[in-house]
Amino acid sequence: MFPNSAILQGENLRTAIRALAADPNFSIQFSTDRVEVAKSGEIGYTRGTYTMTMSDRDPKQVLREKGKYVTIYSRQADGSWKMMEDINNADAPAIPVAPAK
Repeated sequence: MFPNSAILQGENLRTAIRALAADPNFSIQFSTDRVEVAKSGEIGYTRGTYTMTMSDRDPKQVLREKGKYVTIYSRQADGSWKMMEDINNADAPAIPVAPAK
């Protein structure tokens, strides 16, 4: 669940992720400050902050956004974890930054 966007799932989510991955200025750093797992061991979540750099559409400039996120996971039968829900929101509007060299 991205800010200023409808809930993305299925092909719409894949399209959005592909667009981010194709952006030559895209980068993201996460800082997780909490990881919790229910006593049952079936569900858990992470919470933290992020810094994301990306190209703006018009004009073509580089923007940096800082914000926070929560991701909910479900334990699978094979013991792995699958992301079930993910939401993030910015602390403030993205700001222009100099492109990486």
